[in-house]
Amino acid sequence: MPVIKTSTKPTVTAPAFNPFALAIVKSYGKFDKAASNFADQLSRTMNQYIDAARVAPGIGKDQESCKAVQKAIRESDAFVRAVADGLLHRSTVTEYAQGAARALHHGVEWFADIKNRPEFGLPWGKAGKGGASKAGAVTSTSREDLDKTLSKAIAQARMLGLTEFAAQVLDVAIESLDGFKETAE
Repeated sequence: MPVIKTSTKPTVTAPAFNPFALAIVKSYGKFDKAASNFADQLSRTMNQYIDAARVAPGIGKDQESCKAVQKAIRESDAFVRAVADGLLHRSTVTEYAQGAARALHHGVEWFADIKNRPEFGLPWGKAGKGGASKAGAVTSTSREDLDKTLSKAIAQARMLGLTEFAAQVLDVAIESLDGFKETAE
C-alpha cells in the first residue's frame, strides 16, 4: 500500500486584539467628549460675541452692521494666524462669520449650521433671494439664442469638471434640436 504524505502546517494564531481595541474605543470616548466640549465652547463664544455686537453703538440688524461683524470675525488676528498656520480653514472662518451675521440680523442664537438654514438667510444675500441669483427674465428669444445659452451651459459644466454632464447635455441638444451645433463664445 502506498504511503500518503500529509503536510501539517502549524496553526498561526495572532495575538488577541481586544486589549488594543479597548484602548482605541477609550480614545474615541475621549475624542467625542473633546469634540462635544469644543462645540459647546464655540457656540458659547460666538453667542457672547454676537451679544456684545448687539449692544455696541451703531450696530443694528442692517446689512452694514452684519458686514461689519463678518469683517471683524474674518480679519481677527487670531483667526488670520490660525488660517496661516493651517489650524483652521479659511472657509471655516467664513462660515462662522456668515452664521454670526445671520444670528445678528434675525435676533437669534448662533448655532453651527445656521448658515445652511434658508430661513435664516440674509435679505441682501443669495439665500435671502431664494438661492443663487437667477440668470434673468427672458422677454424674447430665438433658436440662435437657445443654442448660445446651451453652448454656454456646456462650457460652464466643462470648466467645473463636469465633463460627463456636459457630454450628456450636448448629446440631448444634438438629438433633440435639429441642426444644433455647439457655438464658441
